[in-house]
Amino acid sequence: MKVFTRTDSSTIKPTLEIFRAQMRADKKHVVLFSILIPIGQFLRFIALPLIVSFIIQSLILEPHNINKPLTLIGLATIVMIISTITNNRGFTMLFDHQERAQTSLMHDGIDSIMKKSYQFFADRKVGTLSGDLLNFSRSYLEIMDNYFLHTNHLIISYLFSLIIIAILAPILLLPALGLVIIIIGLNIRNLRERAVYRDQRKILASRLAGSVADILGNQQLVRIFATEKSESKTIMRERHKIAEIAGKEIRIIERESFYRQFFLYAFQLSILLAFVWMVSHDMVSIAGMIFTFTYINRTTDTIFEISSIIRKYEQVFLDAAPMIEVLNTPNDIEDSSNAQKLIVTKGHIALKQLEFSYGDRVDEYIFKGLSIDIPSGQRVGLAGPSGGGKTTLTKLLLRFANVQAGEIAIDGQNIAQVSQTSLRQNIAYVPQDPFLFHRSLRENIAYGKPKASDKQIIEAAKQAHAWEFIEKLPNGLDTVVGERGVKLSGGQRQRVAIARAILKDSPILVLDEATSALDSESESMIQLSLENLMKDRTCIVIAHRLSTIAKLDRIIVLDQGKVIEDGSHQQLLSDGKLYASLWHRQSDGFIDTK
Repeated sequence: MKVFTRTDSSTIKPTLEIFRAQMRADKKHVVLFSILIPIGQFLRFIALPLIVSFIIQSLILEPHNINKPLTLIGLATIVMIISTITNNRGFTMLFDHQERAQTSLMHDGIDSIMKKSYQFFADRKVGTLSGDLLNFSRSYLEIMDNYFLHTNHLIISYLFSLIIIAILAPILLLPALGLVIIIIGLNIRNLRERAVYRDQRKILASRLAGSVADILGNQQLVRIFATEKSESKTIMRERHKIAEIAGKEIRIIERESFYRQFFLYAFQLSILLAFVWMVSHDMVSIAGMIFTFTYINRTTDTIFEISSIIRKYEQVFLDAAPMIEVLNTPNDIEDSSNAQKLIVTKGHIALKQLEFSYGDRVDEYIFKGLSIDIPSGQRVGLAGPSGGGKTTLTKLLLRFANVQAGEIAIDGQNIAQVSQTSLRQNIAYVPQDPFLFHRSLRENIAYGKPKASDKQIIEAAKQAHAWEFIEKLPNGLDTVVGERGVKLSGGQRQRVAIARAILKDSPILVLDEATSALDSESESMIQLSLENLMKDRTCIVIAHRLSTIAKLDRIIVLDQGKVIEDGSHQQLLSDGKLYASLWHRQSDGFIDTK
């Protein structure tokens, strides 16, 4: 099996720093519940049992005198009331703080992810990312719960128990301290032995989540190819790897648990023998023995929780680690420190001596020295063989990736020097695969213009010839389209995406195979609406189906990242080169172009 080398220890410090920042942001409430909760726990787990022991001792020594027990019962009542108030108030403030912090962490996480480059998402599974983000925000809740519900209780119980033992039975103080040292030592050794398996298990669990999301997201494809059993076996293989590693961890935990129980039981038997001897020699009263033994048992029981508490902290840091790595990874695409808002008055696009390659593969340039000038209001079609760089060009225009050299300018403004938000606000983009949310048609169409009225939404839908099917749906614009729009046909999804672009009303329009999912009749209707949409706008249209771009002002043919032809449809046909060859091969390419 593959050996994993990643460790999560490097993420512990940044995780704690992020969590501390959440505490500093809500300092007043953090200070208050950090005081109230320990007070409530001290009163409940230390003071109250101590008062009860005094009541028992009083009844043993003076069974007919009830004044002192009644006074102590009154004191116990006050302690109960104060404990209840401090606990309830403290934990209410803690839980409120946790919710605020989780919201803040979720915001920071999603904000960081959304700033990542196109390549970042291409290299990762969305299911894994979403799971990592949820685990990250939840990890703060887990670490706070583990501290205030378990660790804090352990520390208070142990420290005050030691103080009481030192007063009532000092001979047992050193053995009690020694026991804790032994238990902590066993846990440290346990953690070190399990470190490599723990990291492997976390990585594999993240992969498994991504694989499950991948299969469920493509469930229709799985069914079409009847590969359900094969995919199930794949998931089971990944799960068995996790189980195998977990088994090795369990063996280590089992051994450590055996040693821990051995020392605890040996300690308890020793103190029982010590108490028998001390009572027989009048060194301690029966009541004192009962009280001390109760506290020692509570202390040893608390010590038993150390391993569980440490494992919970360990799990918290494991859950947070993947997202911490994302947060600490520099963004490939960042706004410059003095980024200005893009102001588009004409829509003139100039690509100047572009050099671009994906990642570090500088020996495999997609573009090298590419220059294209698109005047304001010109409608340009991009054609050519697959892999020629057409879609990559649109990604660079939208700044989903940065060029290695050269520049892209809009109305004389280098897009690398303007804010990404303002750049994309000025470009309406319709991709080949229309992106739809699992929301209503109204929300999907108005996504680029959330405050649009129903009248504006309907008008955009009509221009995109989407209203024809929308008005026939039982819920009309309130129809929820399903995840990625699965309840709609391919053509319907595409028309909704076009309606969204129409409503956005940006000065620059980019269509990436925007009519590829339409039948001939739908395409004919859409092209009529696109004619209106493209008026007075700078347009870039990518198409393999050349009928889509035949009537545009200009057609640029790209091959291997270079412009090999540039002209009108008729000019390129007359030249008889690659474009003419592609045109004559397409059975649906013969349309009236006059």
